[in-house]
Amino acid sequence: MGRFDDRGAIVTGGALGIGGGCARRIAADGGNVLIVDVNEEAGANTVKEIRSNGGKAEFIAGDVSQQSTAQEMVETAVSSFGRLDLLIQNAYAGADNAGSAVEVEPENWNSGMGLLVGALYLGAKYSVPAMEESGTDPHYEQPPWTGAGRRHGNPPARNVGRIVNMSSVHGLQQAPRSLIYNAGKAAVIGLTKQMAIDFGPLGITVNAIAPGHIVTEKGNANWDEVGNDEGFHLFELHYPVRRTGEPEDIAEAVGFLCSNEASFITGHVLAVDGGLTIQLQENLVMDSKDYILANPDLRTHFDFDRGASRF
Repeated sequence: MGRFDDRGAIVTGGALGIGGGCARRIAADGGNVLIVDVNEEAGANTVKEIRSNGGKAEFIAGDVSQQSTAQEMVETAVSSFGRLDLLIQNAYAGADNAGSAVEVEPENWNSGMGLLVGALYLGAKYSVPAMEESGTDPHYEQPPWTGAGRRHGNPPARNVGRIVNMSSVHGLQQAPRSLIYNAGKAAVIGLTKQMAIDFGPLGITVNAIAPGHIVTEKGNANWDEVGNDEGFHLFELHYPVRRTGEPEDIAEAVGFLCSNEASFITGHVLAVDGGLTIQLQENLVMDSKDYILANPDLRTHFDFDRGASRF
């Protein structure tokens, strides 16, 4: 029996990268997965991959920052799977969003925040009622409602639904000229905590993941085009575990937070970052300096922007 047998899931931005890893993980654990993405070709390919491995998946194309898409994805999940239990909100596109408050154009601010934060509001708005209607995980058996004789009345709702919102280490720590992304990912954390309070009594937990540097398909292509091995190793040295992340690292954390074992965890921001954010920066800077001096020809996937000041 799979961890998510007979449960319906939506993964936004699930065609590639972190979202693709999450969709494959949930399907491998028996869940029925609806992938929502603007990339139709990649979405269809991921669905094909999941099905070839014996999983169940569907795809719809759409921009999740639009109310019509949020409504459609929930309706499609319920009609396709008979219920909705899991919502993983991962979709984001970062084009034209670099800059400070002086540099960012209002239209880019509005569109960026609409996808980073507004889409998560819309996803919850339509998914939570569907989760309530679907009810408790059909394979969950409520244990005896006891507690040293102090518990009375009916037990609270439990294991009705799971929402996981994708934040970032950029929501915990800031980087120069990244106003939209940093502010948006920080807002995801506040939104997650608010939703956890509002939906906890319904048996729905809401948590966030803060990934570190995750090498996705697109990221790997950028490294191949611009970076080199020495530059990549510089990034690895920034992590106590001495490696950067992969989509599967995030998918495993999402799988746990969506499981019944995590029913007492809500409003939490889980940094899945290999220890990046726990370090004292002075030591890290000095170690990086020594490595860079020893490897003067290193290149990273950020070097295409070397001519622009980051300070």
